[in-house]
Amino acid sequence: MESMESVPYHRREHLVDGLFVMESAPVLESGLESPLLLVHGACHGWWAFERWMGFFAVFGWRVYSMSLRNHPGSRAVPKEAYLSMKAAEYVEDILRVQEWIQRPVVLLGHSMGGILVQKAAERSTPRAVILVASVGPGQLGAMREPLPAEEPILFSPEEARRLWFYRIDDQQFQAIYEKLVPESPSVMNEYSGGQLCVDRSRIQCPVLAVGAQYDRTVVHPYDQIARFYGCEALEVPEAGHDLMLEPVSLKAAVAIHRWLLSALPDEGPAATPVQKNG
Repeated sequence: MESMESVPYHRREHLVDGLFVMESAPVLESGLESPLLLVHGACHGWWAFERWMGFFAVFGWRVYSMSLRNHPGSRAVPKEAYLSMKAAEYVEDILRVQEWIQRPVVLLGHSMGGILVQKAAERSTPRAVILVASVGPGQLGAMREPLPAEEPILFSPEEARRLWFYRIDDQQFQAIYEKLVPESPSVMNEYSGGQLCVDRSRIQCPVLAVGAQYDRTVVHPYDQIARFYGCEALEVPEAGHDLMLEPVSLKAAVAIHRWLLSALPDEGPAATPVQKNG
């Protein structure tokens, strides 16, 4: 796909109660009224969706990508509090940003962010939920044995590359790895142990489960998540867990964009990139 760099869109930074939010918006009105709120996975931050933010803005969507507390740009959490933190605190971050946006959003979560947006959707009324290489609801069972809880968790470069990527060059991987931050072990153990069950009756909006062909992590299979919600499933070929950072990134975004237009028929069409007048 052609680069989005030549097509203009607006970018703005926000701080919402200490939470960093990056906004990308189309230059002109497109008729697409529902904003997208993107929520990153463990050890990542708002930056993980930078390619997708540009794509969706160019195609008419207003996009917000947030960093959860103690992640890049957002407020720090003392170490002892971070070690014992609960996923519910991250969910509160998402709900706070939703409240600040002041309209129903499309919630898109990657990996850990996927289970967090499921829990946020129980307590709000999103237009749609998109789960990308996501942790599934606790009803699908535990994913692994508990991780050590004495220190925040950050995988080694070798392990991060093996788990999260299928195709990436050395320079790109190094730039990404330098942005990673240690994750709360208590939160990782909470969702990995199947403790975050979801009341699917409270999620009434369309749901899409997106999986990567070569996901080497322990997240629940995307087709199992799709069966849980009775929703559509989409596999991205030639992709690893961090598919939004790999060469297939924009192809995956195209598929999600098309699904959104079909799942939300009241949204105005945006079949071509938004261009400046003249």
